Amino acid sequence: MQRVLAEYDIYTSSIHGRPAFVKSDMLDMGEKYEGLASERDVEKHRAARKQLAPAFSPRALREYQPRIHHHVNQLLLKLEEIPAKDDGFNIVPACIPTSQLEETSAACKLIDDAQWFERVTTDLGGAIAVNHDFNNVRDGKNHPILESILGVGQWTTIRVVFRRFPLISWMSYLLLSPKVALSYARAHSLSSNLIQDRVKNRHDQKQLDYLTQFMSEIDPLPPKEFLVSQAGHLIFDHFESSSVLSAIFYFLTTNNEAMARLQSELRGTFASVDEMTDEALRELPWLHAILEESLRIHTNVPYGLPRISPGHTIDGNYVPEGCVVSTCAYATTHSVRYFKDPYKFKPQRWLPTTHPDYHHSCDTDARSAFRPFSIGSRNCIGQAMAYVVLRIMVAKLCWKFDWELVNRNDVDWDRDLRVYMVWQKPPVRVRLASFAGQAQ
Repeated sequence: MQRVLAEYDIYTSSIHGRPAFVKSDMLDMGEKYEGLASERDVEKHRAARKQLAPAFSPRALREYQPRIHHHVNQLLLKLEEIPAKDDGFNIVPACIPTSQLEETSAACKLIDDAQWFERVTTDLGGAIAVNHDFNNVRDGKNHPILESILGVGQWTTIRVVFRRFPLISWMSYLLLSPKVALSYARAHSLSSNLIQDRVKNRHDQKQLDYLTQFMSEIDPLPPKEFLVSQAGHLIFDHFESSSVLSAIFYFLTTNNEAMARLQSELRGTFASVDEMTDEALRELPWLHAILEESLRIHTNVPYGLPRISPGHTIDGNYVPEGCVVSTCAYATTHSVRYFKDPYKFKPQRWLPTTHPDYHHSCDTDARSAFRPFSIGSRNCIGQAMAYVVLRIMVAKLCWKFDWELVNRNDVDWDRDLRVYMVWQKPPVRVRLASFAGQAQ
């Protein structure tokens, strides 16, 4: 099996004692303190990651799970309340608030329903990152911080492009609606208010959250702006998982066999969603296979992660100092060099080779080329948390409901995706029917 040598050379350099390929300034927002994902200084990043690591330990993940179940169960109740309609409802609307759609494409104008996946993942981000309830799902409407987050991707994209042309950078604001242009400032302001409340009530917190690691009883508090940057990134990271959830349910509703296998596995294992624990869900091969295949086809980050060459060899080729380099997970996982039928949704490739449904045609797949959360010292610190959330949410939604894709002939996931730093997703309309076999 082949290994993506460029990926290893670029992203694991500091681990293997080679000169570090430092993160580029693409996501530099000009703040004094950058969040963990944006911090470019190698030593500052290492120190912040070390301090935050206990928030993602196995013990911490177990402590978060009751809150995950609470928010997912709340979503199940809301989806049950949605009236049945022949044309279904949008479970995956495009990732721009309806207030910003005046001049966007016709596809975006199909938005007419709630952004349920964005709502539940942002609720989880608030609860687990800063012990705050945004109540997007409970209230059935978007909290201001979610509205702000929805515009940040477009704002960041325009900013990154125009930063290359400083003389006309001021023109970038002419291309954006006022809401999008102010989205980052609004998100930063809201995060600042959250941190102010979190610091004020830090001695009254009874539940662990990510920021607990920065609020020791012994050590002095970090600067407020440091906490704001960390909180903003951590909440946004939860929001980003809504994109993967959206992709999973598109793939399942367009692949009836995979959905049937998964639902059979779930309903044959659990008598109700209340029996589900992450420990039990980890043992389900079809659930694992569907998550992996969805992450392979729909990479969470849509672009390469840029690094600055220190003047070193990449995949046998010398790259001069100062060159910006990257590998792109999407290109890798969609290459026939590494995967058989790379554009086909084939979760069977991830089943154990002894499983009766395993596809031996995929024996030559290079699984080492599958790195959905990157590799090296800057890989995603929250990847274990992401898997916990995905397992619980997908399992409960697929056990609880039978799913039908209504606009199957109008939507093509790959064709209709757009990128504004994060994925802008095509509308996916579904009809749900509660599972007839559940206890009443």
